Amino acid sequence: MNKFFAAMLSILFLIVAAVPAMATDTRQISLGYVGNYIEDDYNIFTWYATLPSYTNTVWLGLEYELYYYETEDFGPSGSYSYMGASYGLGKEAKYGTLAMFYYNYGAPLNTFGGEAFTETPNTKWSVLYAYPMDKISLGFYFNRADRSQKNEDEDGTVYEHAVGYTTLGAGIRFDLGEKAYADLALDYNMGSYKDDNYSYSAYGEVTEDANTMLGIRGRMFYEWNETITLVPYVSYRFFDFSYKADSAEAWKDEYWGVKGSNITLGIGANVKVNEDNLLIFAVEPYDYYKYEPSDPAAGVDIEYTYTYLPTMYLALESDVKDWLTFRAGAQKYFYKTKQDYTEDEDESKYTYTDSGYNFTMGLGFHIGDFDIDAYINNNLPFRLGYWLTGYQEYYNEYDAPVYQLTALYHF
Repeated sequence: MNKFFAAMLSILFLIVAAVPAMATDTRQISLGYVGNYIEDDYNIFTWYATLPSYTNTVWLGLEYELYYYETEDFGPSGSYSYMGASYGLGKEAKYGTLAMFYYNYGAPLNTFGGEAFTETPNTKWSVLYAYPMDKISLGFYFNRADRSQKNEDEDGTVYEHAVGYTTLGAGIRFDLGEKAYADLALDYNMGSYKDDNYSYSAYGEVTEDANTMLGIRGRMFYEWNETITLVPYVSYRFFDFSYKADSAEAWKDEYWGVKGSNITLGIGANVKVNEDNLLIFAVEPYDYYKYEPSDPAAGVDIEYTYTYLPTMYLALESDVKDWLTFRAGAQKYFYKTKQDYTEDEDESKYTYTDSGYNFTMGLGFHIGDFDIDAYINNNLPFRLGYWLTGYQEYYNEYDAPVYQLTALYHF
C-alpha cells in the first residue's frame, strides 16, 4: 500500500508542478503549453506528418539543469542539449523528408507511477520520415533507448541488468476542403527488462511482464473566418507496466506495477489580431486519468483517478520588432483526485479538490537564418542587473535567468 500511495503522490506532483520540462519546445512552453492547438516545428514529435513543413531545418536545443547532492556543495552542474536536422530527399523533397535527432537523455517509458520502466537509458536512435502527396502527408517515427551490463564473479555467478525502450509512431495530415485540414497520429511503446542477481537478488531473475503503452490522438484546423481558426483536439492513451520474478508470490507482495488510461478533450482558437499579434484561447473541458495496480496481491484493490474540469489556456505572441518576439502564456485548471483502497477487510477513501495556475514567458530573436527562442524566468524583470554578473546564489532551478534556449537554422 505504501509503495502505491507514494507512486500516486509522485503522479500528482508530476502533473501539477510547474517546472521546466525535459525535451519540450521553448516556444510551446513560453505560450503556456498550447502546442496541440498551434502550428509549431516541435510538433513533429507529436504530429509526425507535419515534418514536410520543416524540411531543410537544423534544430539546436539547450536546457538548464540542476543536480542536487547529499552534501552542502550543490549548484549548477551543466545543461541538457540536443541537435537534429531534416533534409529533403530529391529535388524539392520529391522523395520525402528525413530527420534525425541526437541527444543522450532517454525519457522513462513509465511516468505514471510504480517502479517498472522508470529508468532513463541513453537514446540510441531518434528518426523521423514523412512523405507529402497532393492532399495527404504521411509521417513515421522511430526511437530506441537501451543499455545493458553483465558481470561474472570468480565463482561463476553472473550479474546481469538490461533495459530497453522502443517507440514506433505513425501519422497522417489531410485536407478537409478549402477551409480545414486535420492531423491523426498514434504511437506504440514497448519495454524490455532483465535483472538477474543485480538489483533484486531476493526474487531471482526479474523480467518484463506487462510492457506496452498505446496513444491515439487527433486534431483539426478549421478557418472559421479571416481572423479565427478553431482547433478541436482529442487524445486517448492506455498503458500497462509491470515486472515478473522467479519468486512470483513474494514479488507480487511488494511490486504491483501500474496500469491505466487517460482521455483528453479540448478545443482551441487561434485569433489573428493583426499581422503582428496572435492570441490563443483553449479549453479542455474533460481530462481524465485513471490508475490501478497492474497485478496486485490477493485481496488488494486500489483505484486512483485524477480529473481536470476544466483546464483553460490563454497565450499571446507579439512581434515587437522584426527581430524580436514576445510570448506569454497562462494556464488555469480545476482538478479532483480520488483514491479507493481495499485490502482484505480494510477500506479507505480519499478525495481532494483544488485548483492551480501556471504562468510562463519567453522571447524570440530572429537573426539572419536563425530563429532563437528563450524560455525565461518570471523573476527576470526584477533581477535584470544580474545578467552582467550572474546570479549570486543557486539554491534551485528557479534562480536561472533563462531555463531553455532553442535555435532553428533554415537552409
